[in-house]
Amino acid sequence: MPKIVKVDKDGVAAELGFEVGDEILGFDGHPYEDVLDYIFYDGAEKFVINARTKDGETVDCEVEKLPEESIGVEFDDERQLVPIHCRNKCIFCFVDQLPAGMRDTLYVKDDDYRLSFVSGNYVTLTNVFDKEMERILRLHLSPLYISVHCYDKKRKTEMIANPEGAKLFEKMQLLAAHGIVMHTQIVLCKGVNDKEILRETLEELAKLRPQVASVAIVPVGLTGHREKLKKLDAIDRDTAREVIEMTQAFDKAQGGGFAYCSDEFYLKAQLPLPSFESYGDFSQIENGVGLVRAFEREVEESLKDLPVSQSEGSVAFITGQSFKGELKKCLDKVSAYFPRCRFRIVDIYNDYFGRSITVAGLITATDIIAQAKDLPSYTVIPSTMLREFTHTFLDGISVEELERKLNTKIIVSASGADLVRAAKEATGQCR
Repeated sequence: MPKIVKVDKDGVAAELGFEVGDEILGFDGHPYEDVLDYIFYDGAEKFVINARTKDGETVDCEVEKLPEESIGVEFDDERQLVPIHCRNKCIFCFVDQLPAGMRDTLYVKDDDYRLSFVSGNYVTLTNVFDKEMERILRLHLSPLYISVHCYDKKRKTEMIANPEGAKLFEKMQLLAAHGIVMHTQIVLCKGVNDKEILRETLEELAKLRPQVASVAIVPVGLTGHREKLKKLDAIDRDTAREVIEMTQAFDKAQGGGFAYCSDEFYLKAQLPLPSFESYGDFSQIENGVGLVRAFEREVEESLKDLPVSQSEGSVAFITGQSFKGELKKCLDKVSAYFPRCRFRIVDIYNDYFGRSITVAGLITATDIIAQAKDLPSYTVIPSTMLREFTHTFLDGISVEELERKLNTKIIVSASGADLVRAAKEATGQCR
């Protein structure tokens, strides 16, 4: 159990007489499992803290407080969220398609309902049973992000190689009945969960509205490392167009704002992306839904009232194959304000994972080093190329090492506004 290492003198715990060295055993008779318990009860008004004093005495302390008042303790060990491992063997699992020799942590598959709530990770709920479900409902862990893939139970079991997957919609019905909001995704595999199976899945998800708030359809990602894995076909232009047509018609019938295809589908289909307004609150942007339109809008907002600069400069922008056309449209807008700055797009082929992978987020430094030559003093990369909260690419190479290898200053771009910032820096306006 976590021991208290600090007590806030203005917190509820101090008023109750808690001291450094005491242990929190649980709340309301429920054992302390991890920091989510503390977070939930820290915002509650009336509950009981089950504790053990540093002298070994077990005590139950009744608490009545305002929601904004904090319990006010810090622990030596908050039982950090060690990921719960996945129990599935999905036919499209990206981890199973990674090349050998990468860091061990990249081969870890998590399927953790807690990380779904905390970080927006998509989960299948195949390792959520009665105990875990009771906790989700009791702590009201909402919203959750759920990988659905298909409603058909037989096909679902085949797709994830786990019969527990056939129970997903029963679990979702229970979550919905208790007011848990769910955002869902479907990884679309050609000839597996498309056509009528897709239509049925959308219909069943719509029955759970408004608790099922959205569904994103994303194309399966196939690397060049699928040895001994089930043969899957890449999403081609015709398939992408068929999926888009079905999804748009279904969403329109639902009144809009429910079912979306990811931007990658439109790029594969060679069709115009929907309008910025059609994406609502962009709840599925982490799935690549509306990412391009949001990026464009950020560029446009950053250019408002910006004076035209006649300063000279040069800057390169590194991206993957799928985004290069959209990036050019954005840079054309930026270049109008920086007419004497040279903009260069360096589109990288993904040889590390296989050339069927075209998104910028899976480009590695290894491929950049091999393909990007004679770069100017400033080079922009999207933040999606880097591991979350780090400056390291998937192949373990750091941004600093890439700068040395290519003899260029790397600007990490997290938004469309950073394109404008890069132009300013390259023309000396940020010095």
